[in-house]
Amino acid sequence: MAVVLTLAFLSCLVSADLIGDLGTALVDIVYTEIYNAFYDLLSGMMDIILDMLIWNPPLSPAYDAWNSVRTVITSIYLVVITFAGLKLMTGTLVGANERSTLKKWVGGSILSLILVNMSFALYEFIIEFNVALSALMFHEPPLSGFLAAVAAFLILMILFTGVVLVVITMLIGRLILVLVGVVFFPIGIFLYYLPPTKRFGKLMCTLMIANIFIQFLEVVCLRIAMDAFGAMGGSFEGTIFNAVFGMAMMMLMLTVPIFAYGLATIGGMILHKTTEIVTNVIPMPVESFRIRGKQ
Repeated sequence: MAVVLTLAFLSCLVSADLIGDLGTALVDIVYTEIYNAFYDLLSGMMDIILDMLIWNPPLSPAYDAWNSVRTVITSIYLVVITFAGLKLMTGTLVGANERSTLKKWVGGSILSLILVNMSFALYEFIIEFNVALSALMFHEPPLSGFLAAVAAFLILMILFTGVVLVVITMLIGRLILVLVGVVFFPIGIFLYYLPPTKRFGKLMCTLMIANIFIQFLEVVCLRIAMDAFGAMGGSFEGTIFNAVFGMAMMMLMLTVPIFAYGLATIGGMILHKTTEIVTNVIPMPVESFRIRGKQ
């Protein structure tokens, strides 16, 4: 009887060991493989983001389309200025303040005509200015801290893989819009300086400028996040804070387009006030033309 009980006890121990070994093997096969797959995927996608944050598409492929748009808009401007001149010569200007009305028509049209013909170079300059700002903030960040932070839990790695994928998609869309934006930029300027379509032109220009500076704001968020991840390893509290703060900055990258649009709107308000000052300060011999027209 004692021999039977001893054999039964040993068999239970062997079974427990076998079950434990089987569980460990399953963890190694399933969890470790999933972990390594997400780790490699996340690392590769972060490399893609870094590449996209320091590159902008060349505008030369869109030059011919921009030139065609510029030619059409310039022809329309000639019609607008001629129309304003005829109304001036015939003395049929309407409005309580005819001199102010004329200055807004002609002054705004001339300024817009200049900006439209310079829009390719102006758009290119804005991109280069954004690149210069981004270069001041960007440095090649070590990804080890970020990967170590999200690797603590597999669910976090899955979550941040989705976040990074969304950021990549957003940056791809930005690159496409930057390229086609050079064609729509003069159209936005033209619509902005025509009173009936002013709000549509303002919206177009604001969206295009905001799209350019998304790159700079993304670089700022990523720089802060990676610095936070890189500062982990001190005290326990400091490590937890830096990990959570870095993850929050990574999540903030998803809302960057909203902030970029807000900043572009503020810049547009400043530009609008500047335009009003320019068109109101430029002297125009309105009264003499009106007298000649009535004679």
